[in-house]
Amino acid sequence: MKIAIIGAGAMGSLFGGLLARTCQPILYDLNQAHVDAMRAHGLRMSFSGQDEIAEVTATSDPSAVPAMDAVILFVKSPHTRAALLDGLQRAITPDTQVISLQNGLGNIEVMRELLAPAQIVQGFSTLTSDLVGPGHIHVTCDLNLHTAMWPLTHQPDARLQELCQLMNQAGLQTVISDQVERDVWMKLLVNASLNSLCAITRQNVGHVVDHPGTRRILESIVYETADIANAKGLSISRQAALQHVLHVAEKTRGHIPSMATDVFNRRPTEIEAINGAIVRAGQALHIPAPATEWAAHLVRCLENYDHWAA
Repeated sequence: MKIAIIGAGAMGSLFGGLLARTCQPILYDLNQAHVDAMRAHGLRMSFSGQDEIAEVTATSDPSAVPAMDAVILFVKSPHTRAALLDGLQRAITPDTQVISLQNGLGNIEVMRELLAPAQIVQGFSTLTSDLVGPGHIHVTCDLNLHTAMWPLTHQPDARLQELCQLMNQAGLQTVISDQVERDVWMKLLVNASLNSLCAITRQNVGHVVDHPGTRRILESIVYETADIANAKGLSISRQAALQHVLHVAEKTRGHIPSMATDVFNRRPTEIEAINGAIVRAGQALHIPAPATEWAAHLVRCLENYDHWAA
């Protein structure tokens, strides 16, 4: 099966590197130093106590990616449209399945504008990874955390089954599940609370969970998001939501989310697709989300700082 990863940052590299155990994925990314390092030395994946070198094909030239059976999107939400247009140069044909394992809301809507519904697969993953340098990622989670996918047609075909099988053989705990919309909101719970608070405090997941002040804010964001999800008919209780976030946090204590590194490096974040999207969903349902909104305001403010205080 011919598989391409579009957006081979921390998470795209993790999936691409693991998939290299079972197939020959192509990793496409615009980070030239990262691409050059992977081409020269392979992708170095650091796990607890061990390293693994994955031999992958990497490129920053979209025209160098031939027609694929499956394309997995890992670009950040603001770049979804540009990534799809790059993929449409050659990689994405009318027969290509395109799977979004991205954070936040709104990516599927952009995909609908450019692709046929039968091509689109919505998904999510609770795995975490940090890009620590060109050609080198640090896996910051237990690989038993799962990944799920579900086609927009609600009719999984043989290709999606084959992709799921390859992912499982590679060590990615993957299922095809009709509960993906609920799962996406379960991941939103994690991203809206942990990602935003790590970005604001410049701390890792463990610190945010352990500190009494950030823990209290985290709980408020989780409860607000659960209330909105419930109003949408997704049946996520406040207690189940908090247990889920704390479970993921315990598995990823040393992780520094990409939102935090984006703020530190003065890059645009995914705050609009995460906290901002939750607030907008709440407004449509007349459900306030003040803690979630204030976290969004603070991240927006930090995005626009010229420098970090010493």
